[in-house]
Amino acid sequence: MSRRILLDLSTPPRVLLLGNGILRLKGGGDWSQLLNQLRSRDGKAEGMPHLPFAMQPEAMFGANVEEVTSRALQVLRDVQPPHALKKLLSLPFDAVLTTNYTYEIEQVITGKPWTDAQRRRAFLPLDGNSHARYNTCICSLVPRRDGSRLPVFHMHGEYLRKQSLVLSYYSYANSVSNLIALNRYRANSYTECQEAGKPMECRGWLDYFLMGDVYAVGFGFDLSEFDVWWAIERKAREHARHGTLHAYMIEPEEKQLPQAVLFQSMQVDLKRLTPDHGYPAAYEEVLKSCRASLSSEKAV
Repeated sequence: MSRRILLDLSTPPRVLLLGNGILRLKGGGDWSQLLNQLRSRDGKAEGMPHLPFAMQPEAMFGANVEEVTSRALQVLRDVQPPHALKKLLSLPFDAVLTTNYTYEIEQVITGKPWTDAQRRRAFLPLDGNSHARYNTCICSLVPRRDGSRLPVFHMHGEYLRKQSLVLSYYSYANSVSNLIALNRYRANSYTECQEAGKPMECRGWLDYFLMGDVYAVGFGFDLSEFDVWWAIERKAREHARHGTLHAYMIEPEEKQLPQAVLFQSMQVDLKRLTPDHGYPAAYEEVLKSCRASLSSEKAV
C-alpha cells in the first residue's frame, strides 16, 4: 500500500476539524479542565483564569517545557467515544484534523483501543522527517474496517508522542514557525497543480486545511490558539480554488462571540447553534447539517 497521500485539487477535499467539545458528552476533559488539574498539582491558582489558556503553563512552570509536558501526560487519558462522534466519523470525510491529544478518533475508526504499536504502524512523516518534534507534517494512516486508510492529523500533538504536545505560547510559536516554513515551501504550488490538472502530494495538515471544505465541530476557536488563526487567515489569502471553513459553534444565545467578527472578515461560514435542548440534541443538528452539506457537495 502506498505511503504517499495525493490530493486531487480539482475539487476541495472533505475535511473534519475536531475539537474536544464533542468528547464532553462522555465526560472528556477540555483545555480548561486540563489546566485546572495542572494547577491543583502545582498549587498555583491566583490570577490564572485571567490569563489566556495558552499562557497559563508558563505562569505555572516558567520555561520548564519538560515539566509542563510530564504533568500533562499524567492527566491525559482517552475517554469512551460518544455516539455522536461515531456518527460524525461515519460521514465521507477525506481526512480528519484534530487539536485533541487523545485517540478517540482512532478508537472509533478501528473499533478498538489505539495502542502505541498501532500508532507506529500508522505513523507517516509526510516530509520524510520521522524525528520531527511537532506534528505539522506528521499524520497517521488509520485503517478503516473496509481496508482503506484515513489520514488523521493531531495538529497539537498526541500523548503517545510526548515531544509533540503543543501546550504553551512557546510551543504555539514553534508550531507557527513550522507552518510558515511549509507555506514557503508550497509557494504557488496549489494554483500550479490545478492549472496542470495534476494531484499534489500532501506535506502536512495545512494542505488539507487550506484547500478543503473544512467542517469544524466541537472546536472553540479560542483566540489564544494563534497557529489555527494564522491558518485561517492564510486560507483567506489563498488564490487557488479552495473550499470553505464551516465553523459549528454551540453556545448560549446570550453569550458574546468575539470570533464572529474575525470569521466575517476571513470568509468563515459561522453556523451557530444553541444548547437550549441539551448538547446531545445540538450535536445531532450539527450532524444533520454536515451530512446534508457533504451530500450536496457529492452531487455537484
